[in-house]
Amino acid sequence: MSQADPELQALSQMMMEMESRLEVLHGELQNLQMLKEDVEIAVESMESISTGSTIQVSIGSETYVRASVISDDEFIMGIGGNYSQGQSKEQAKILLTERTQTITSRMENVSKAIEELKAQGVKLGQQAQEQLSKLQ
Repeated sequence: MSQADPELQALSQMMMEMESRLEVLHGELQNLQMLKEDVEIAVESMESISTGSTIQVSIGSETYVRASVISDDEFIMGIGGNYSQGQSKEQAKILLTERTQTITSRMENVSKAIEELKAQGVKLGQQAQEQLSKLQ
């Protein structure tokens, strides 16, 4: 019986660590979902813009300026590392599609990791129940 108590404590500690990891993974999944939605909005916005139309452009801190679109085939895309590059509408769509695919793949990997952790948690829970029944 004296061995069961430290084992039960170890199982309890492992379950708490799993819960923490699950919380982190759920947060990451939520962030990826928001990022994916941002990309989808960009694609939709790109489709609705036409030469000569007036749009609101963010200049930061929830402040916007109205601007006229000079060309609906020229977009400036962030390419990483705080760098941007001009792209045609078609090139921009390709890049955004690739981003969506990358985000979706990452979401699938995180979801898979969540499911694996949940399965491990079930096993640990069963082991803890066995240890508790030995103590009684």
